[in-house]
Amino acid sequence: MRYLCLVYLDENALAGLPPRAQAALDAECRDYREGLQRSGRLIIGEALQSELSATTVRVQGDHVSLRDGPVAVGREQPFAIYLFEASDLNDAILLASRIPPVRLGCAEVRALHPRAPP
Repeated sequence: MRYLCLVYLDENALAGLPPRAQAALDAECRDYREGLQRSGRLIIGEALQSELSATTVRVQGDHVSLRDGPVAVGREQPFAIYLFEASDLNDAILLASRIPPVRLGCAEVRALHPRAPP
């Protein structure tokens, strides 16, 4: 089954790390992502740009409105996404718990709806 993992963290917590710790975290993320790819379980794993790059889009009838910034303003914002194959929710939670930046924030794990047969 496919699961989406949204990694949330406070960008200030990451920016507050010493450069050596940031480089170590980047390397750990790369190694984890590559390990998931080699296992055939990773569909996508990417870091997101800063919340400052976000645009919120809303549609009401024919009117499209835009607002600079994320949907919700809070301490923790989406930082990365992972989409992976897992045998069940417990397996997905285990994979999510091993994503290095989760130590600085948290992860939300959601199952995707099964694909409809062709």
